[in-house]
Formats: sequence, structure tokens, C-alpha cells
Amino acid sequence: MKCQHCGHEVPEGSSFCNHCGYRMSTTVTCSYCHKTMPASSVFCPHCGKAIDNAMSVAQKSVTQAAAPAAATAGNGPDPEKATDAQRAAQRRAAAKPVKPVTADDDDDDDDDDDDDNGQEGRSNFNRNLIIGIVLAAVLIGLLSMLKHCNSQANDDLKARGDSVAAMADNSQDEAAILGAELSRNNFTEDGASIGGAVKLHGTDPDTPDRILGVTYKNDADRPFIKIYQLTRDGGGWKTELGQTKYLDGRNIIMDNSSLIADAMYVPRAVTVDGKQCLYFAFLNHLKGAGEGNTGRVTLALYEPEGKKLTTLNYDGPIRSRSDGRQYVYSRGPLESVSGSERNFLQQEAVHISAIRVATPEEIEAEEEAKAKEEEEKALAGEENADTKWDHDNAENMDKLKEGEDVQMKSTQYDKPLFKMDEIKEKVETSKYLVFLDKKGMVYGFNKDSRKYFTIYSSAQGISKNGETSVLIKTANGNINYDLVHDKAKAAN
Repeated sequence: MKCQHCGHEVPEGSSFCNHCGYRMSTTVTCSYCHKTMPASSVFCPHCGKAIDNAMSVAQKSVTQAAAPAAATAGNGPDPEKATDAQRAAQRRAAAKPVKPVTADDDDDDDDDDDDDNGQEGRSNFNRNLIIGIVLAAVLIGLLSMLKHCNSQANDDLKARGDSVAAMADNSQDEAAILGAELSRNNFTEDGASIGGAVKLHGTDPDTPDRILGVTYKNDADRPFIKIYQLTRDGGGWKTELGQTKYLDGRNIIMDNSSLIADAMYVPRAVTVDGKQCLYFAFLNHLKGAGEGNTGRVTLALYEPEGKKLTTLNYDGPIRSRSDGRQYVYSRGPLESVSGSERNFLQQEAVHISAIRVATPEEIEAEEEAKAKEEEEKALAGEENADTKWDHDNAENMDKLKEGEDVQMKSTQYDKPLFKMDEIKEKVETSKYLVFLDKKGMVYGFNKDSRKYFTIYSSAQGISKNGETSVLIKTANGNINYDLVHDKAKAAN
């Protein structure tokens, strides 16, 4: 036997090589089809491939070396050369060890499955790796393209904003410039409308031109006004939010038609105490307020240096003019008119017809009417019927004493004005009942209308004087009272 590892001769039946210690086996595995065969095979008996193992290589070398020796047999053998060739073949074979197949190894079918699975796994891994690299490259390309497109879109948007701002600037319209600059600087996200804007020209070469403007919004939760300052910065404008004022529960209206004001007065740039300011005005009604409700007109002055906002409010009932437009009927401003700012605003109120300031005479008449209304309210009700009759007929009682015929004032009531246990006398006609109580008060009851009313006070007695009148006895004489027309006159 020859060792499969080193090619040396070993004794027959050896389990290990006595030269290199390699374990001996009588079979080997084909590296191509993985089938087993005798260890001395030169070609695989299953697939026909040449076998690369120590014993097969040695055997093949011996065979190849023997062929030329046979070809030269006529010239005599050359054993030295054959021996050298065999030894060279043995050394080459020793350099290529072959894995032997032992009884401990798995069967051939399991080896085939493992190798196939390994090759398939490596193939799938390589394919997935290539696909991943391709997808990553495509994704990077798309992101780069999107970034470029977005950058281009932003550049286009900025260019359009700059173009609009430049056009507005060239138009010299302050409101248009304000709108363009607010849009270009992303100040329009609050959804507010422009209420007005004015330009303040520099007072000296070192003071740049400025634009002061106001925006407003009737937000469902918190209505507000915002005041902005635009300062000339080279060829453009620098935009700054100066102040925000919230007007909770109010409905802001900022147009000259509703203010009934001339555009030359509202809004405009003014100088107060040597300081350039923005003057503007707006309606400031409670939400849902209409005619008869309380309304408000607000006049405002904004001083940009100190970012100071001064207001003057005129409150009063909302009324309508003959042309249908509404105004606030006010007695005057709510705030104390002190200081140059509020003095200026009070003077400007005359240019806003949405404010109607009452005259002193109107205020006096209103005070009297209000006092009378409160008095009548205090005398209302059945419990105050006697006091009310004395109040309403005080002058008529004096006239009766003088012998005049008098139209008495009588108030109708739904409920009784007296208690039956206090009644001293009673007179009844077809349509009326007349009662005299112990205090001297005379009451009537209309059977048709089911109403109660007071007839007279300080009476001493009553008697029937026809179906529609009653005779009242007093300390100063008798009075004939017409129950139908509430007329009284002295009786003979």
C-alpha cells in the first residue's frame, strides 16, 4: 500500500502511515461529483474526471514513465530514469493532500446537499449585495435630483418675491410695498389683511426712509392688529414687527367706507411732539353687534422710536344713517383726554363720521329721559299703583280744586290693586265695579277687559251716577268721574 498523504510504501493492513502518521483509507472522494472510489483510482469511475490525490498521481506518473521506457525497449531498459520519474511524481503528489473518506464521515448525499447550499447561499448573497448597491446608487441620485429641484424652486420663488417687491417698490404705493415685503419675509402666514401704510421720509441724510403699516385679522379666538416698520436698507427694505395688540371678542373693521372717513385723513403720517408717527383708526365692535347694540370706534397713534401705541375709544349705541351706513352715537371718549397724543386723537375724531358725539343739550335731555325711565320703572307693578297715581295726577288734582274739567291719567293692571277685607263701599254698573277702601282710595274694574285701575285718592264716599260714571264725595266737594274716558269734573 502507498500512503495517500506522502506516497510512501506502508505495510499491508496498516491503519496509519508509518512514515507521516496519516490515517489510511481504502477510498477517496471525487472533487467533482463527490462520489467515493478506490484510493488508487486515476480517473473517477462515476464522472470520468482525472483524480488529484497522492496515490492516483503516483500511479499516473508511474504509468506515464513506463510508456517511454516501453517505447525504447529495443535499446534496453533505463531503470534509473524510471526511478527518478517515479520519485518526482511521488513528490508532486505529496504536495497535494487529498481528504480521505472514513467511516466517521457523512454519507455522499449529505455532502452534496451541503456544498450545493453553500454555493447557493454565496450566490444569493452576491446577488443581493449587487442589487443593494444599485438601489443605493439610484436613491442617492434621486435625492440629489430632488435637492437640486427644491433649491431651484426656492431660488425661483425668491426671485419672484424679489421681482414682486421690486415692482411694488417702483409703484411707490406704501400698502403694496408692505404687502410684498411681508410676503417675501414670510410674515403672511398669520392670514392678516393690510389695513394701511404710510411712508416716513428721512429728516436728514443719516436717517433712512421708513414705511409704517398695520395689518389686522378677525380670528375666531383672538382678533389682533400688528404694526410693522420697514426701513430702507440699500436697495431694499428691512422688515420688523413693532407691536401686536389682541382685541378678544371684537370684530375689527379697518376701511374708510365703514369709518365714513376721507382717505386723506385716515391713515396718514403725522408729527406729534416732534416725533414722526402713524395715525390710523378702525371699528372695534363686539362680535355680532348690530343696530341698537354698543359699538366702538378706536383712534390710534403709533410712535416707532419707542414702539408706543396710544388709543382713544368712543363707545355708544350703534345707529344707522339715511344712507344705510352705521355710526356710534357717543358722549365722548372713554379715556381721559390728557397728553399731546390723546389731544391729537380727539381732534382727529371730527374727520370720522362713524363717530357722532352728542352735544351738551342732547346729553342733558338724555339724562332727564333716563331719570324718568328709572322713576317709572320704580313705580311699576300693582303694589305701587297708589303711589304712581298720585305721581301722575298731582297737577290734575290742583286743577280739580280750581273747578276745571281734567283728563286724568290712569294705568291699567292685570291683577287686583286692593284686598277685599279692606273695602268699605262698592258700586256696580253693567260694565264696571267701583270700590272704596278704608284709606280713601277709589279703584275700578272693567268687566269687559278684566283690567283694574285707580280712579281717585282721599275720597270719603262713592255712589252710582249712571251706567258709566260714579259720584265721588271729597272734603272739597263732589267729583263726577267718567269711567269710560277717565275724565273728572266738579259736580253741582
